[in-house]
Amino acid sequence: MASALELAGALRELSADELRVRLRERQIARAAQVKDAFDLADSLLEHASIRDALSRLDRVALLTLQAARTAADPAGLLEAIAPAFSVSVADVERAAEHVRVLFLALPVEGTDRTVTLDAVALVLDDDTTLSALELATTTPPVVLEAVDSVDREAQDATSSERLYAVVVETAEIVRAVTTSPARELAKGGLALPETRRLAESARVDVDDVAPLLSAASAAGLVEPGPDGWGPGPEADAWLLATWAERWARLVGSWLDTLPREVRVVLDQRADTSWGEPLRTFSDWFFPAGHAWVPDRLAAFERAAELFGLTTGSRPTSVAIALLRDGVDAAEAIVATLMPTAIDSVYLQHDLTVVAPGPLAPDLDARLRTIAEVESAGLAATYRISEAGIQRALSEGETEKGLREFLGALSSTGIPQPVDYLLTETAARHGRYRVSTLEADRPGRAGGLDQEALRFGAVSQLRADDPAFLDTVEVDQALSPLGLRRVGPLRMLCRFDAETVYWGLVDERYPVIVEGVDQEALRAPRRRRSRRPAPAATTDQLGDLVARVVSSSSGSESDTDRAWIARQLDAAVKGRLTVLVTVAMPDGSTSELQMEPTGVGGGRVRGRDRRSDIERTLPLSSIVAVAAAPR
Repeated sequence: MASALELAGALRELSADELRVRLRERQIARAAQVKDAFDLADSLLEHASIRDALSRLDRVALLTLQAARTAADPAGLLEAIAPAFSVSVADVERAAEHVRVLFLALPVEGTDRTVTLDAVALVLDDDTTLSALELATTTPPVVLEAVDSVDREAQDATSSERLYAVVVETAEIVRAVTTSPARELAKGGLALPETRRLAESARVDVDDVAPLLSAASAAGLVEPGPDGWGPGPEADAWLLATWAERWARLVGSWLDTLPREVRVVLDQRADTSWGEPLRTFSDWFFPAGHAWVPDRLAAFERAAELFGLTTGSRPTSVAIALLRDGVDAAEAIVATLMPTAIDSVYLQHDLTVVAPGPLAPDLDARLRTIAEVESAGLAATYRISEAGIQRALSEGETEKGLREFLGALSSTGIPQPVDYLLTETAARHGRYRVSTLEADRPGRAGGLDQEALRFGAVSQLRADDPAFLDTVEVDQALSPLGLRRVGPLRMLCRFDAETVYWGLVDERYPVIVEGVDQEALRAPRRRRSRRPAPAATTDQLGDLVARVVSSSSGSESDTDRAWIARQLDAAVKGRLTVLVTVAMPDGSTSELQMEPTGVGGGRVRGRDRRSDIERTLPLSSIVAVAAAPR
């Protein structure tokens, strides 16, 4: 395509879906100002946009683009570049499709006609490293290193700890956001205090939180919500899966989110070093990609090490299987490298629980309901607490059930301090009961009465012994709740039941939440104070596509007139010669080869190239404008 005029014509013919496909990899300058196909064509033809698009093309695609300039036969192209590096017909077809999407520029199959962009040709000619000769004759860097089977086994053994650790670390992040959502900044990204909190929970470096959270998000383990990052739809099932299954789901999802450019390079160099040799190959494979290759690969290398795919920048057997044979093959290898699960622990007198190895996921999940994790890893330490036992009882556990669980789990029996804590906590459980007052249940225990109406209460606190509420009444730490005693066994509050519940929990009161029929409910999830919701992110590409498509809609006559005017404007700006079709009074049409010099007042002025005279034509008489034949 020689100009914005012709490119705009091609863009105008595309559907919204086709436009979105072609534009998603293009840099659109001042996207908000693009109103129609002409504005879009101008933006796509800008040097910076073309240069950015070229930087995403690999060497085969760049050669395909160079061939399109001369209508070269793809078979001839393949023959020309074969001596330089191994390329198949499928590689050329893939490259041709990528070029077509980005530039609408390809040899037209079965004809001698070439569809190309002059602006792209100018950018290509500006860089000698992108010439057809240079692209075809520069050979790929030689891989000098080789990893034998013995070295690979040693790498696998070294990486096995990371394979397990990344699963544990991600699980701790998932649990941390389940307990308390991680708030996100309005401009995107976690606030530093939240990042530090998650890093402390997972016992990882602050810099590792972002890639772990991103992979967890891709796997559906966490998701953003109004309060921040919280558990995703797959979190519960993932936490109960085997470690190999967890790893496969996490890393498989991460792999799917890798940029196309990185995946292309990995497919070429799956079993060589992913350090400097990979960067050298990437520089060769993407000769125009100097702006993004180093940063993109550095982020990838760090993530690969984090997920246990590399040791000293060398890919492990797991990594090679992942890229060559898929996630299932990698999972099978990971399963052999993961430690064997244990089903017993040491229960000690100081209320600690020591797991000498990785506890089976289902046992770990149940133990966490009554104990806090003090250290996680291959050998974990938990501490049983009254608050944990209260929480477990509130969620449906019983004293008998917990005693049987700990007895079966412990290889040392249940020490007396643990037994005493279970007995005392169960006896105290439910001494305080908080519930919501229901407007449609007047006069009942969970409904509004005259006292509650006068006070403006929305929740109540009950107990079976007046002495229990006496303690609450004089507790200064609970004074912010403004609890009001209205009887020996009842107090009212203007705050909701959830706020009252957590206020009492924080002061270590054995409290439960009741339903409308006084049945025990699960403890509510602790909420964090909400920040103003960030401004909704706009789909700039979708909005741009909608404007371009809309500019071509409306009544046919109005659209055609507007289109003709824009075509002539583009011809004026580009100093182009166009073929103008004019409607004559007798109903016939006449064609003029014209170089427009100005459009305004409902008229177009320009030089008639055939007669070499100036003409002025009313826009209403022009029925079509096309690029003049060359």
